[in-house]
Amino acid sequence: MIGKAFKWAVVAGTLFALTNLGYYGYRAVTVDGYGSNSTPLSSTGTITVETGGSAPQPIAAQGAPIRLAVPFTPQAPLGDWARHQESCEEANLAQLAAYYSGNHSEALDRYAADRTINQLVAWQVKNWGSEDDLTDVRLGKLAEAYYGYQYEVLPMTDAGLRAQLAAGRPVIIGVTTHALGNPAYPNYELHYLQIGYSVSHFITIVGVDGSGYIVNDPGLTAGRGYHVGYGRLVFAIQNLDQLHPALDEGQVMLVIHPRG
Repeated sequence: MIGKAFKWAVVAGTLFALTNLGYYGYRAVTVDGYGSNSTPLSSTGTITVETGGSAPQPIAAQGAPIRLAVPFTPQAPLGDWARHQESCEEANLAQLAAYYSGNHSEALDRYAADRTINQLVAWQVKNWGSEDDLTDVRLGKLAEAYYGYQYEVLPMTDAGLRAQLAAGRPVIIGVTTHALGNPAYPNYELHYLQIGYSVSHFITIVGVDGSGYIVNDPGLTAGRGYHVGYGRLVFAIQNLDQLHPALDEGQVMLVIHPRG
């Protein structure tokens, strides 16, 4: 009986491993291997990429919770998602601009947010020729040109994220949508990480607590306050670099703030 039980335990364990290889196997390869030695795209901005290092400590052990009062807006404030499929960059900047101007409400007025997003799109079309998917550096340059802000593209580390938040600075990160692990995204379970469903995206980190980092994600109407762990953020960045090589700048974060 013991021999048979052991045999069936081995069979069951093998079946579990095989049936979960599509997710767990891909995730392990991507998180642990891909992009660890990638070279950032050259640009006029300053990018420093840090690799290796020891495993991060649990977030709850690193200090008191932080939550910056950054007002939220989806990238389609009036629900016109067909028009604003490419407007996550502008939505993130709209949130930051409101925060730095003293607006600390939970959400932006949807009509005001829509005007701001449209104005940022119009500026790009006029000055750059089109509204495109932007790199971290290009998004920083948009904030610099339109708002007069200063930007830095820095290595993304657990300690670095917390330090920026403690200084009162929200952090923008380029990711893919589905790699964030939020099942609220359309076709999340059926097309997890599939190109055409999981797309390039920007989010704003607005805080940290014992459950992880707190995100304003303009890709969802109810995208305020989503929690994501540090490892998942790293995975989402590296998945972006893998699926969209033209946007690959390494494991970095974009910090935008007023000058001075």
